[in-house]
Amino acid sequence: MRTKTLLTVAVALLLAVVPAWAQEPIRIGVPLSLTGPLAVNGEDNRKGIFLYLDEIGGRLAGRPVEIKVEDTEAKADVALTKVRKLVELDRVHAVVGIIGSHEAYAVRDYVHQKGVPLVITTAGANDVTLAKKSPYIFRVGNDNSQEPLVLGHYVATKLGYKKAIAIASNFAAGREETESFVKTFTQAGGQVLQQVFPPLGTPDFAPYISQLKADQVDVIWAWFAGTEAARIVKQLREYGINKPIVSQGALTANVVLPLMGDAGLGIVTAKHYSEILETPENRRFFAAFMKKYNDRPDAWSEQAYVGIKAVGEAIKAVGGKVEDREHFLEALRKTRFEGPAGLVWFDPNQHRIMDVYIRRVEKIDGKYVNRILDKIPNVGQNWTP
Repeated sequence: MRTKTLLTVAVALLLAVVPAWAQEPIRIGVPLSLTGPLAVNGEDNRKGIFLYLDEIGGRLAGRPVEIKVEDTEAKADVALTKVRKLVELDRVHAVVGIIGSHEAYAVRDYVHQKGVPLVITTAGANDVTLAKKSPYIFRVGNDNSQEPLVLGHYVATKLGYKKAIAIASNFAAGREETESFVKTFTQAGGQVLQQVFPPLGTPDFAPYISQLKADQVDVIWAWFAGTEAARIVKQLREYGINKPIVSQGALTANVVLPLMGDAGLGIVTAKHYSEILETPENRRFFAAFMKKYNDRPDAWSEQAYVGIKAVGEAIKAVGGKVEDREHFLEALRKTRFEGPAGLVWFDPNQHRIMDVYIRRVEKIDGKYVNRILDKIPNVGQNWTP
């Protein structure tokens, strides 16, 4: 009994000299689209985040880490409600996530006003790190310009296509991705004869496909994400439109490719990641992801993984004192580490600079993969050839 009493006293004395902040868990809010048309991308994000949590043993700088996941349903108003809940009720120290560009625009002002650190993992909303940039907002995923800017120029100059039509999902990402592709495609001598924008969540694309002037062009730009990507490609082929398709990488996410089947073969996309990248860090990441989930990682897994890791590296740099927000933010701005797709670092707008790969869908050993054809290094938001 006396030994137990002495132990209790010793523990109490130890806790008395440990700062109160060090006794609390570090709370990280994770708002993701886990239902709705972008759910496959949200689920990839969730997997990347929890892989990192496993790797750190659930602790950073001696403090336990709590991950609080909320489903935004791919809706702007729900995203804002869930971020408010995470900040005001759950009292999170940082927010990591956001899938849809419309969601990013919806939460931007609230995050800025509250001064809560937000690391966007997937939403590409251009202005969030340009005209609407904030000292509290970072992005580790591509914005809606980086990859299509590269691809538009590549399609016109390297693949030799000169006339295109565009069909894309009618929300911020689809509009901005298409605008960026059209910009460099036309600057390189191409023509875009038509642009069609079905609403996000369209159940049947037939009325929109029937409008397309596919017989007048030599290539189709198609931008859709989640399960809509598989449906648009299959319906294009079912309607006898067999022109080459090009897009940003969301169209050919790993989880979508089996749903497309052979209809997806030959699609050329631009993306900062492919699971078959031959780098030591990607081989390690791929093996760990496969072991935990028995599934291949994709760009959205990688984005979430490096997003939560960037937060983790900053927390370690400030000795776990994430409550010291200014020092934490400064550490986050200076974060540099080798990720599965290369060096992770932020430009002055707190946006990630990345290599972009030109990829083509092929069937290798019975699996559909995005095989790498070419690499364009160090691509930022205002990339020019």
